[in-house]
Amino acid sequence: MPYKPINALKPGENIKQVFFVAEKQLLKTKQGKPYLTLELADKTGRIKAVMWDNADAANGTFKTGDFAHCQALVEIYKDELQLKINAVAPANPDDVDVANFTAHTAKDVELLFEELKETLATVKEPSLSKLVNLFLNDKEFVRQFKSAPAAIKNHHPYVGGLLEHTANMMQLAKSITAYYPFINPELLLVGVFLHDIGKIKEYAMDVMAQMTDEGELLGHTIIGITMLEEKLKEIPDFPADKATMIKHLIGSHHGDRQYGAPVLPMTPEALMLHYLDNLDAKMGGYQQLTAKSDPKEHWTEWSKSLERRFYKSGQ
Repeated sequence: MPYKPINALKPGENIKQVFFVAEKQLLKTKQGKPYLTLELADKTGRIKAVMWDNADAANGTFKTGDFAHCQALVEIYKDELQLKINAVAPANPDDVDVANFTAHTAKDVELLFEELKETLATVKEPSLSKLVNLFLNDKEFVRQFKSAPAAIKNHHPYVGGLLEHTANMMQLAKSITAYYPFINPELLLVGVFLHDIGKIKEYAMDVMAQMTDEGELLGHTIIGITMLEEKLKEIPDFPADKATMIKHLIGSHHGDRQYGAPVLPMTPEALMLHYLDNLDAKMGGYQQLTAKSDPKEHWTEWSKSLERRFYKSGQ
């Protein structure tokens, strides 16, 4: 059968094709019968899947991060598409068309990076400028920063996603700081640049974005502050108060402890950074939903992370 992307699947279809295994778990029913739950992915999105029969035997044949050949029925469960898997087997990666699975930003990465550098060049305060240039002159950091995703699935979950997300926030920051003269615009720009740098180590981008062991154990906030501290060692006279402010920007950017922030934003720059981050993440989530929705439909699918579906006005 020809390959059909996840965002084109319809209820009632019987399919036989390869998917990327993003998540896998062997569970048991109340009666003690094992069954397999999966989250399968391609570059257009993700879909839940369940296997009721022969689950125990199938479970040992492949793992999370593998490609799997699935024979399944597309059905609706709790208002969402789901696959009922009848048979599953590991797929040879050499036989897989990786282009079906690896998504990239639609924007020009080099142009985005040049725009980001031009904006950061407006940071004139000597210590902040020196810090920024340490990162920009680090070739390995730049390589990873250009290719990293901003998330696994909720927003900008593709090659170049972190750069796109950061560049978007830079433009938002430039456009809004004039309305709030008590904001330190240079400090804010540095915070925008550095707030998510830990994601270059939190995620591994092979075929698709996956969490690393370091990412699972520490999270990108702690990783990012550690990366910052390593650069600060190269600037012995860096003002201690500014170092603390930048660490606070990274540490508080999630805005609330329930979303992983170890501290709440307690400076105007930190508060603004949080809302700029949240704004671009939410808009990125909306773009992900609309990209995988049926263009003939006026409504997107339900978003678990955003707790709603969206009406596609003007589309």
